[in-house]
Amino acid sequence: MLEEGPTEFMVRWYLYRRRKKRISNFRLAEHRFHQALYRYPKGSIFIDLGANIGDVTLAARRHGMKVIAFEPDPVARAVLERRTKGDSNVTVVPKAIGGRARIATFHQRPDVDDLIKTQSSSLLLTHEHTGGSTFDVEVMDIVEFIEQIEGRIAAIKMDIEGAEIECLEAILNAGCHRRVGFMFVETHERFSDDLQEKTAVLRARIISEKIENIDLNWV
Repeated sequence: MLEEGPTEFMVRWYLYRRRKKRISNFRLAEHRFHQALYRYPKGSIFIDLGANIGDVTLAARRHGMKVIAFEPDPVARAVLERRTKGDSNVTVVPKAIGGRARIATFHQRPDVDDLIKTQSSSLLLTHEHTGGSTFDVEVMDIVEFIEQIEGRIAAIKMDIEGAEIECLEAILNAGCHRRVGFMFVETHERFSDDLQEKTAVLRARIISEKIENIDLNWV
């Protein structure tokens, strides 16, 4: 996902649409991503929450964005830092993000040496983490972080394995979503009944308040 540059993707997108009647969720997400970032000039701010090894960070850089990338998992972060080394327009933050500042327990899968598995590292404990490592991480308050940034934020990508609900609730309560051009969010309601209920409430709130810059269909 997002391996192509923006121009190459858009060319392939229109060729793809001519051949396919049904568009995959991955392609739709990519299209929304590129369309949103095309609206902003080079040098605009992009925030990657749950950057993992940096695929989305690098895609935003190809649009000329200045990226702030949060990644608390040390295995994934080492790859992210290596891929962005020497790029002064990427700031890697070795912290988690949440609805409030705190020190929290961070969970890894036991097979975390497989880079793909680092995508499941999380503040939320699930059955996937059984036998894996746990350690304390600093969690930054999402509202405080957004409010300290000067100017409008072009976009935020949020893929933080279940913690997105507490972040979005805090953002909406503070009205911070008005400072962001667009937000791409992957939800994880499959993790628990409680998270499923909270996600449904959040979706209903976004609809009822007619908030159009939050996309909960990131994949």
